[in-house]
Amino acid sequence: MNISVRYQSRGGNTKTVAELIAKTAGVAAEVYDAPVAEPIDVLFIGGGVYAWDIDKGLKAWLRTLTPDKVKTIAPFSTAGGFDGAKRIAKIAKASGVDVLEQLPVKVMLRSHAAIAKSGSLMLKDSEEAAIATFARCVLEINKRNPA
Repeated sequence: MNISVRYQSRGGNTKTVAELIAKTAGVAAEVYDAPVAEPIDVLFIGGGVYAWDIDKGLKAWLRTLTPDKVKTIAPFSTAGGFDGAKRIAKIAKASGVDVLEQLPVKVMLRSHAAIAKSGSLMLKDSEEAAIATFARCVLEINKRNPA
């Protein structure tokens, strides 16, 4: 199974979540716009929310994905009040890519500046456990439903 973890992050919060997902999945987290060199079975993709929307570059990149490049997307987001994972899912679905929406991860932040120190999100143990559980569930679903 080919797994990829990609993220878009300005302040480091989404990068931190992506790195936790990648650790659980046994792969490295990459910036979202790295080329898709070979077909991906499961793409964990996340982004932050800025002015009530996800990053324009991330939106444009998502629109380049096709079912022959990516089988399934598992979206996640770091946001204070807007669910970026739903926006990621909507764009991926419009491109014909399968989306696991039943397990979205949205890390609610009280204040980016108050929680992030030196570009690194400081999560509670329970939040880290929830992120790892999300990754394991996505991988298990994909094992049960191979291409």
